[in-house]
Amino acid sequence: MQRMKRYGKYGIFLLLLFLLTFVPSQSLQAASKTPGNVKKLKAKVVSESSVKLTWSKVSGATGYRLYRIDQETGARKSVGTTKKTTHTLKKVKPGVKYTYQVYAYKTSKGKTTYSKSGSPKVSFKTKISTPGAVKKFRVASYGNKSVILKWNKASKATGYVLYQYDSKKKTYKKVGTTKNTYVQIKKLKDGQTYRFKIKSYRNVNGVISYGKLSGAVKAKAKAINVSAVHGRYFNATVKKNTTATVVSTGKTIKLKKGTKVTSTSRGNHKFYVFLKNGTKVRMYGSALKYTSLNTTTKSYSKAQKEAFVNTKGYDSDTNYLIWINQYTLETNVFKGSCREWKLVRKMPCVVGKMGKTPLGEFRLLFKDHAYGGVRIYFTWNSIKQWGNAFHRRTIAGQNRVAASDGCIRLSDADLSFIAKNCPMGTKVVSY
Repeated sequence: MQRMKRYGKYGIFLLLLFLLTFVPSQSLQAASKTPGNVKKLKAKVVSESSVKLTWSKVSGATGYRLYRIDQETGARKSVGTTKKTTHTLKKVKPGVKYTYQVYAYKTSKGKTTYSKSGSPKVSFKTKISTPGAVKKFRVASYGNKSVILKWNKASKATGYVLYQYDSKKKTYKKVGTTKNTYVQIKKLKDGQTYRFKIKSYRNVNGVISYGKLSGAVKAKAKAINVSAVHGRYFNATVKKNTTATVVSTGKTIKLKKGTKVTSTSRGNHKFYVFLKNGTKVRMYGSALKYTSLNTTTKSYSKAQKEAFVNTKGYDSDTNYLIWINQYTLETNVFKGSCREWKLVRKMPCVVGKMGKTPLGEFRLLFKDHAYGGVRIYFTWNSIKQWGNAFHRRTIAGQNRVAASDGCIRLSDADLSFIAKNCPMGTKVVSY
């Protein structure tokens, strides 16, 4: 009996040992398929539109799934997974409260198991910066019944809102927005004075912050015939009877051989041509014989010149701009900046015969000496070792004609002005 009791006790001991050894290991094995919970979650604001989330690592986890919590309903929405313990949220809207939570997950044999509970929730809200106030809001220049307004770039500004004074309602009315630091207001009434104000704005993912409204600037509209300004035209005659299309009506007309016209271009393609009575037509250049450059010794007014270069938006790497007008046989020098150029000198000049002076935008390249004075190149062909330049007049009496092989000939005083005042890199517009 005692021996049986001994064996009975021994059997119970073995049973207990079996339960303690094998059953818990199977339970732990099953439990190991479920990762632990993320215990810590932090949010750090990086910018107005981005926040960095960081959480504690879960041993054995394959990765983590992020959820955004709806502020009203509390519903979770998955926003992605990562194997890291950090993630930066982008395109966050400033001023909006966000709440996030992270779950760990484990993938084994094609099956994914998530932690029983999510991390502690974390909430945050970013703040949009206020852009700086607009400084130096001013009237830069005038066009034909238009005005160009300019201002300095405001710090942190995405764009600008422009307001115009409404004399009837006696208040400023919004007239538009721009991302530039200038705007041209058109279709104004000649002689009428207008007032404008402006303020900056900053847009971050649809959330907008405004800067301080500027003081008012006044502008009196002017009638300036900018459309009359043009560049190089050619004198030509019709080589044989041909047809042309009247631009204003679309009708076809016949032009007889020997008809004299003014052509806006030179070549065999189709382009615009003016008849003696001013009618503008379109025809093939192959029907024309070009005789000379069409020029005049009449100058455009200062207002026309400034309005032209400013409305064209010419810029320069220096605070000078040089404009060669092959029609009026003048080289004009402006000082200032883009859309704010002021004429400082006009120079009668000799240009290339039959269009030998190239058209386009160039810049002052380098200087040397020739014809008894300085020579300043604005085009250069390194292979042919030749280019177009400003230099002294080489033939007495040729002050304002089309007679050179492409260079611009100036008086000593005018050439000296460019050499002393206009740095290399100055924009040269040949028109």
